[in-house]
Amino acid sequence: MTMFYVATRARYVLAEADGEDEARRLAEPALQALHAEIQAGIGRDLPVEIHVVRHATGDEIEMWKWHQELLRQ
Repeated sequence: MTMFYVATRARYVLAEADGEDEARRLAEPALQALHAEIQAGIGRDLPVEIHVVRHATGDEIEMWKWHQELLRQ
């Protein structure tokens, strides 16, 4: 499996998947949750439009792991 960077214009997540289609499918619920914060702030629904699906870099993976650890604490 490969770690993919999946992003909208405002948010991104990393998803471990066998390919881009699977990464997109796995990342969509997490991106929708992140977009809920934005929607609550502006008071209207915004569609989740994925603009980028690509292999994540080593630096992105390390930053993601660090951030996830901070959230767990």
